[in-house]
Amino acid sequence: MHADAMRPEEAFRRTPPGPGALRDFGLPPVERRTLANGLTLLSCTSRHFPVVTVSMLLEAGGVYEPAEKAGVAALTAELLESGAGARSAADIAEDAESLGVSLGSSISWDVAYVGLTGLRSKLEPASEILASVVREPTFPLEEVERLRAERLAEILQRRADPRSLASEMASRFVFSPETPFSRPLGGPSATVAMLQRGDVETFYRARYRPGDTSVLVVGDISADEAAALVEARLGDWSGVPEPAGEVLVRPRSPEAQMIIIDRPGAVQSELRIGHVGVERATPDYFSIVVMNTILGGAFSSRLNLSLRERHGYTYGVSSGFAMRRSPGSFLVSTAVQTEVTAPAVREVLATLAGMRDAEVTPAELNDARNYLAGIFPLRVQTTDGLASRLAELVIYGLPEDYFEHYRERVLAVSADEVLRAAQRYLRPAELAVVVVGDAAKIAGPLAELGLGEPRIYNQEGEER
Repeated sequence: MHADAMRPEEAFRRTPPGPGALRDFGLPPVERRTLANGLTLLSCTSRHFPVVTVSMLLEAGGVYEPAEKAGVAALTAELLESGAGARSAADIAEDAESLGVSLGSSISWDVAYVGLTGLRSKLEPASEILASVVREPTFPLEEVERLRAERLAEILQRRADPRSLASEMASRFVFSPETPFSRPLGGPSATVAMLQRGDVETFYRARYRPGDTSVLVVGDISADEAAALVEARLGDWSGVPEPAGEVLVRPRSPEAQMIIIDRPGAVQSELRIGHVGVERATPDYFSIVVMNTILGGAFSSRLNLSLRERHGYTYGVSSGFAMRRSPGSFLVSTAVQTEVTAPAVREVLATLAGMRDAEVTPAELNDARNYLAGIFPLRVQTTDGLASRLAELVIYGLPEDYFEHYRERVLAVSADEVLRAAQRYLRPAELAVVVVGDAAKIAGPLAELGLGEPRIYNQEGEER
């Protein structure tokens, strides 16, 4: 075929279709009730599938553990399924599997999660297992020792992985030592190695109580049925968590820092560049989310177009705010070849400065808003997804109609609001630049960036 005959088709292929109109969608209403023992119930009926998710949120996250017992919150949550009442760990696993139920427990910095997802027809026996692991865990000594050993092995594996090591060290150098977020959520090896069964029991008795606990029931179940189920399983549970102190969040340094974690012979450098961020309940949430999407929160972001597409420094780069009840971190994360470490850092710094210097373009703003508004319904298509959104309402004290207006608030963000968010929440003068790589090859070029002489540490975090 003559080349000219291909031109219309080629032109068609080079013109991507425009985005379709956003489809309307509705979130099921949320009903809130409080049991006599102080437990809060949030229920949400969704009849699309005969499935129900039950999640318990307990005030037993990482911020509640003493620094000298760091890791006990994660260990306690993990041990809940290791024995409860008359059931052993094997019994719990077999009973859940026979019911076709997904049962799990975990923690964040703010709360502990224990929950299940399964068929509506199996909810009665499944909820009995859930209540048992929360109310009557046995913490068998052999399971405590086994899981503690596993956690120590995981810490060693993380230290051997440049990506995990970079993230851990970024937290250490972004936050002050007295800030809980400066340490790994699962605890450092020094404290994890000392944890005993008695420490787990003490933490459990202090934090796993119905007062201030919330139960989320989402799926093929009415509000009245959910209330009856929770009352039957947890209504006679009593107690309130012990008072907790204020979470203090401070930066490690008020000035910019250049930190190298030395890995001699490394052919790549892991980069983490950031500072203390902002809490989830900030009134600037939507402008921050749109701003970060343009900066580094999507494949078409400025950071990715610069470092990946224009310069070829990396396969991918991202930025994000870890938002909690207290301010988490803002971090830019990527990996680059050793020889382009300093140029990549320079480009990140220039991109951050560019976000603060001028308004984003109309195309950038529209793309970011439409992207965020378009993907939001995907996050609430399952009972798990709906339960996660309800958890945000509870943990961060958001109004119950918050997500009903989520898309319209995203779409209302202006270029001026994005610029103000960038100028307020991107603070180049406070950046911690943490690089895991070969110090002998990268220290000199990094010193020329104007952020001070790099300080070099080994992989254990000890300064050289």
